Amino acid sequence: MIKRIATSVILLAIIFILSAQAEEVLTLDSFIKTAIEKNPAYQASAKEYLAALEANKSAHGLEDWNLIAAGVLTGSSASPTGGFSPTYQHIASYSLGVEKYIAATGTALKIEHSNARYVAEYPTMTIPGLGTLDLSPRTPSYSPSLSIQILQPLMKNGFGLAAKNGLRLSDYATKLAALKLSEDWEDFISRLNNEYLTWQLCHINVKLYEEKTKKVDNQLALIQKQVKYGLSENLDLVQMRQKLQGYKLMLESAKMACQNQSQNILLLMGQELGQELQPSDFVKDGPVMEAKDAQTYLATNSNIKQTTDLLVAMQTTALDTAKDGTKPEVNLIGEFKPKGYGYGFSDSLSTIGNYAEYTVTVSASRPLANDQAKATATQANLDYEKSLATQAETLLNVKMGLTALYTNLKYLTNMVALNEKNQELANERLNLEQKKFRQGRNSVFFLLQAEDDVLAAENSLNETLFAREKVIGQIKALTDRYLVEYQDVLTL
Repeated sequence: MIKRIATSVILLAIIFILSAQAEEVLTLDSFIKTAIEKNPAYQASAKEYLAALEANKSAHGLEDWNLIAAGVLTGSSASPTGGFSPTYQHIASYSLGVEKYIAATGTALKIEHSNARYVAEYPTMTIPGLGTLDLSPRTPSYSPSLSIQILQPLMKNGFGLAAKNGLRLSDYATKLAALKLSEDWEDFISRLNNEYLTWQLCHINVKLYEEKTKKVDNQLALIQKQVKYGLSENLDLVQMRQKLQGYKLMLESAKMACQNQSQNILLLMGQELGQELQPSDFVKDGPVMEAKDAQTYLATNSNIKQTTDLLVAMQTTALDTAKDGTKPEVNLIGEFKPKGYGYGFSDSLSTIGNYAEYTVTVSASRPLANDQAKATATQANLDYEKSLATQAETLLNVKMGLTALYTNLKYLTNMVALNEKNQELANERLNLEQKKFRQGRNSVFFLLQAEDDVLAAENSLNETLFAREKVIGQIKALTDRYLVEYQDVLTL
């Protein structure tokens, strides 16, 4: 006897261990964190943001130093056109320098060093009474120079306005990409939260219909005995069998929905199908932000407000640039060029600065009608006004949506309490109907009707509970709470 008891205990323990291994509990937090790491939707959003960062780096490359290098070799053997024209000339030159654009002032700076080596042959000159003279310049000779050129726009793009605005727009675009990434993450987490709630609900439905099927099956066995002893009619037996089949159909439908949802959960986590997982027990979510605080946050610090502010700022900057484009183009150009001369390469470099020249130029241009620039400025002004209207409309719609969510939350909370009371009454009525049926004071019809009312009350309560949870999830998404809850895993 003792051996049998010990064996039974061991078997039960083994069954418990195997069942625990077969169905691992997956919590909401684990599900979301795994899906964030593995799901391609999350990765695609991250890649999009990284691409925006690279685009911003490219835009700011406008201020990078640029290297200038050139080498030229020229040779000629033209016939002489005068007494001092060379019969052959060979010039080898190089230039090496750097240039930079300073966006803060709109200044273009260019520093360049060059040097040229001249080799030439000249014909001799015969002068009567003097003989033959060789007046050829000494070769080879070197002519080096160092030039510093500064270009400063004064009117159109004055002091780099257009360039600065271009960089500002690039920075705005990067910030906008970061906000979009946050919104994509929140939408993704909100979707995962809803998927998990659906998974929890389908498991609750399966358990509910399993309990109902088992209960009706037991009642069927009882009625079969009562029919045998003449305490119930065949009609009662048929009605109970019909109800049992109905619950079995509901159970199969719930199992089908649950299996599909379990597969969705696995795929969202990037895992292979076939694993046996089950959700954790349903627990009501904690308190959400007060409605007044949520509206204040939405209107001041939310991602949506920041996004609309950025869009308006981008249009403001574009308008500023377009208006600037209607001005005439006036440039101030200054160039200082110290030069040298020598008969050896090293000597020539040491003479740079012996000779010098400088140039100051002011140039101006403007299309007479300037229609294109004016049309661009007009269009930019219309786009700016449109952005203001779009911002106001967006914030109004979001405010209306958030208000509706808090209204729904209020009434769904009340409906949960009412459903719980309705469930209590339905169970109380079922208990009374069961007593009457056992005493033979009513038919099975009333008992089955009471069973249906209990099932309807339980389904209504569950649907209301999960509808309330989904509303809470929407409020969290609008008020950026998911970004706070999962900030430790929301990384690039």
